[in-house]
Amino acid sequence: MGTLLLDNIGQLVLPLADEGTTKSPLHIIHNAALLIDEGHVAWIGTRDEFKKEHPDFSAEEVDLHGQCIMPGFVDSHTHVVFAGERIDEMERRCRGESYEEIAAAGGGIAFSASQMTTISENDLVEQSIPRLDTLIQKGTTTCEIKSGYGLEPQAELKQLRAIKALQAQHPMDIKATVLAHIVPQPFKTKRADYIKIFSDDVLEQAARQELAHYCDIFIEEGAFSRDEARLIAKRAKALGLGLKLHVDQLTSGQGAELAAELGALSADHLERISPTGPAMLAKAGVIATMLPACKLFLGAGPWVNGRNLRDAGCEVAVATDCNPGSAMVSDLPLCATMAATLGGLSLAEALWGITRGGAKALGLNDRGTLNVGERADLVVLEHSDWRALLYRPANPPIARVMIQGRWMQNTLS
Repeated sequence: MGTLLLDNIGQLVLPLADEGTTKSPLHIIHNAALLIDEGHVAWIGTRDEFKKEHPDFSAEEVDLHGQCIMPGFVDSHTHVVFAGERIDEMERRCRGESYEEIAAAGGGIAFSASQMTTISENDLVEQSIPRLDTLIQKGTTTCEIKSGYGLEPQAELKQLRAIKALQAQHPMDIKATVLAHIVPQPFKTKRADYIKIFSDDVLEQAARQELAHYCDIFIEEGAFSRDEARLIAKRAKALGLGLKLHVDQLTSGQGAELAAELGALSADHLERISPTGPAMLAKAGVIATMLPACKLFLGAGPWVNGRNLRDAGCEVAVATDCNPGSAMVSDLPLCATMAATLGGLSLAEALWGITRGGAKALGLNDRGTLNVGERADLVVLEHSDWRALLYRPANPPIARVMIQGRWMQNTLS
């Protein structure tokens, strides 16, 4: 990788390490330079400062001609490894059919699980690569990917092995999560049995085989109760897995309070968070993750009130929730725009949410701010003003993307 100087940067956008209470959690250096060495940030500052400190610099230089640089985006909540599209469900919803009607006809998570059972591991990997490529084209350099579409142990482990294969062969930096999604139909009256099977044959095997970094639990009517989630979370923590929770999406079930109680890294969704939930998350230091693409895609339910979360003291991440059923969206800047225009965040808070916020939601301290020592994951805008990223939803002016010091060839240049 060697040494590379990015010079003549119009704006170098550095999100603060912690969001705090400001609506502008960004530090911006104008007329900047950034030095990269062996895939990591080695120096940041103004061009004049660099010339004074490095008068004899002779390594490779790239002139940015006044373009803007910001950290690579971190998508902390996705389901991009799946088999089978669910286009017909979108059509059914738009004809007025309910979730229950679609599920009764064989749709929903059960359909995705049936596809996961039959697909080969290699085909699952091949089908997922274009989705990851699209994420990179939209500026994402790190993403989390969940299991949860296998349901039964062998299919869940197949999905996790596919994620691990992608970690090895795709330039995206990928973090894997075991998801306790729903209780399969055969176990509806034997829920304790399924929780034991999931804990022994999925969670434990995933940890032993190093197939996952985190455990996530969907806490909702029709999924897992809070007491069931406590059992799964206890096992996950004992296995050394980080904890993330799907909460308060369809109903207000005090999921945020549970995330605070359990010390989760993040509480995700929060469309129907209780009045006391935001303060509880803030006090416990749990990152609140907004997933605005769900509302866009489903056309139902409320927008997450990001302003309420921030005013309560929460640090807020923004993620895509890219999945085949409720958010087939792989554009993280678009989600950031919605978090601002429809969720109440400032533009700076929204950008923080897809950079440092996403990193904190995954417990990662080596990315998201472009400070010295971090991974050289970055996005170059074909614009001199960072706000142009959110000003052009679904058409972000992304010129180039770098992951750990390497330019990605599938981005514009």
